[in-house]
Amino acid sequence: MGPLVAANALAWLLAFTLFHANTLLLGAAALAYGLGLRHALDADHIAVIDNVTRAALRENREARAAGLFFSLGHSTIVCLATLVIVLAGQPYRTQIDTFATQGGLFGTWISVLFLIVIATLNATTLHDLWRRRRSAETTYPEMPPRGLSRLLAPVLRQVSVSWHLYPVGFLFGLGFDTASEISLLGISTVQTQHGLPIWQIMIFPLLFTSGMALLDTADSVLMHGLYRRAGRRANWNLTLTAVSVLLALAIAGIELVNLLADHLPGLETLTSLASLLSDHFELIGAAVFCASVFGWLVLRSGREELAS
Repeated sequence: MGPLVAANALAWLLAFTLFHANTLLLGAAALAYGLGLRHALDADHIAVIDNVTRAALRENREARAAGLFFSLGHSTIVCLATLVIVLAGQPYRTQIDTFATQGGLFGTWISVLFLIVIATLNATTLHDLWRRRRSAETTYPEMPPRGLSRLLAPVLRQVSVSWHLYPVGFLFGLGFDTASEISLLGISTVQTQHGLPIWQIMIFPLLFTSGMALLDTADSVLMHGLYRRAGRRANWNLTLTAVSVLLALAIAGIELVNLLADHLPGLETLTSLASLLSDHFELIGAAVFCASVFGWLVLRSGREELAS
């Protein structure tokens, strides 16, 4: 986390050096950074990072950088979209909007499929934990994979290394239709019209990336520590794994309903609820993140009490 905090500080130093004489530009820079922090708390980000961290720990792999690589992959699309809009200008806005719509559909389908796959993988872990709890075996390592666990083991190994999250984040980023990303593109477009040089405009997606990477990485570090501390506590381990699986399936279900809304006649209540929840993904993600922090503090205090 130290180098990432330093990178955030450098990004802000650059922004302040360039914009300190213009309060409006400095305010736009702060808004871009805030949008990155907000987007990092999107529920699908939290669900992916939490579930991949859980899957990595089952394979005894390092998972602290999962959030960093996911956010970098996601931010690549944001930076490219900003650059294209700045370079293309108004004559090509229609084509860009069409690409954004198609990319949004593709990115959302990728999100749904990945969340379902990773939730299924962790559901096998949940089953093993439950079976182990019933047999009163409450210590690591986990039971050898059997049945579906063994069948999915090769897939699990392909998504349980931190850097593998970069292409996943890139594909997720194709659905850049969230309020945060649209607002960032709007900021960049306005500054283009005011004659700001391209290299200075790219400071805004840089700050967006910095904020998102910082919070997403903090989430993966937090979940890594939380699962490690819960490893020898059967009830905590079972509960955390269940919450991660349910969160991933819930987010995938909401996105799937939104995708198929036009093909679900008579289910207006369901589609309206899914639309409402997707509009508040940041609030859902923030709630899960805060609950994770609380759980980490509880486990830490419990460990200190045992040590004393």
